[in-house]
Amino acid sequence: MAAPHSPRLFYGYLIVAACFVILFLVWGMVLNTFPIFLKPIAEDMNWGRGALAIALLMGSIGTAIAAPVAGIIIDRIGARPVMVAGALMIGLGLLAGSRITQLWQLYLVFVAIGCGLMCASIIPCALIISNWFVSRRGTAMSGAFVGTSAGGMVMSPVANWIILNYGWRMAFALSGITIMVVVVPVVLLAIRTRPSDVGLEPYRDAEDNTSDAEANWGVGVKEALSLRSFWQIAAVMLIMGLVASGLGNHSVAYLTDLEHSPDRAAFAWSLVMGVMILGKLSIGPLADRWGAKNVMAGACVLFAISIAILTFAHPYWIVLVFAALYGFACGAPLVLNPLLTSEYLGMKHFGALYGVLNIMGTVGGAIGPVGAGIYFDRQGTYLPVFYLFIFMMLVAAVVAISMLPHGRRVGTSDPSQLAETLG
Repeated sequence: MAAPHSPRLFYGYLIVAACFVILFLVWGMVLNTFPIFLKPIAEDMNWGRGALAIALLMGSIGTAIAAPVAGIIIDRIGARPVMVAGALMIGLGLLAGSRITQLWQLYLVFVAIGCGLMCASIIPCALIISNWFVSRRGTAMSGAFVGTSAGGMVMSPVANWIILNYGWRMAFALSGITIMVVVVPVVLLAIRTRPSDVGLEPYRDAEDNTSDAEANWGVGVKEALSLRSFWQIAAVMLIMGLVASGLGNHSVAYLTDLEHSPDRAAFAWSLVMGVMILGKLSIGPLADRWGAKNVMAGACVLFAISIAILTFAHPYWIVLVFAALYGFACGAPLVLNPLLTSEYLGMKHFGALYGVLNIMGTVGGAIGPVGAGIYFDRQGTYLPVFYLFIFMMLVAAVVAISMLPHGRRVGTSDPSQLAETLG
């Protein structure tokens, strides 16, 4: 067992900080600000919201292609080269996006950005942190993934200001340059895939009796496909991706449709990002204490409640209540998805498994905004879509709470099961 490490000396905390910066910029300047761009681009280019939201579908195709490939490559050669390639793809994609004149060009740009996102952010960061922390893994995951929310909170008003004063093209270009100038050096200087890369061992509390074999157990992709727990995680990720992306990417436009000003709508979205920080900082430690599946089920219920509140969002104070509850719930997926994967499927093939599972979240993330946008273009309202989202989140809560651990997980008292897992 590794000796306990001082937080001041342990390199893993630098890893968490580096992942925070990467996620702050990559997610905060790309995905979490897209709601700010949706209506300005649609109006400037005279494109329908449904047609524009297909760009997210194309991005999802890119992530679906890249996710399993990135996971396998990272398992084999490490995270740094994959993350550098991903950051360059995102930065160059945003620069290209600032020059588009046709809708199909935006679609191609988002395919490249989607590939880059999977290579530079979620999969490698989740894998790296899981490698560096056996104890307090949820807390460490929270500390890093809060960067996505902090980035969205800071960059949403910044992007809105740039769009209002210089246009959405300038906002795209500045985002691309920033990602290449900052993220690539951070990856090269700070990221190490495993503690053994710098002669260290993963973090363990002094009272943690987890053995190395138990910490590194895991099933392969082929075996995982036959497990109920794999498909339960996949279903939750699918629904979470569909609802969060569908609601989130249309929420600012929905609020302006209710005659809230663009500044107020952007502030509400910034508040979502801000409260999401509190959610992520809370959810990891809660999962360490009460289990990831229980916290995930509670988050799904909170999602449903917040969406129900949004349907009454004509008074601005109700908008703020929605933003607070929805923001806290949105802290769940990025923190809990990798924790569920490592807890129920193990760490041995984490990169490949999490890459495959991210396809489900990607599919949901593609269907949600496109479906909501097409329905709005045809019917002029989002409300029936929101009602469907409420029902889906309640279904996800039931699926999450019913998860059962894999019977072959190391740590069982049955020696034959232990031998089977290790052998």
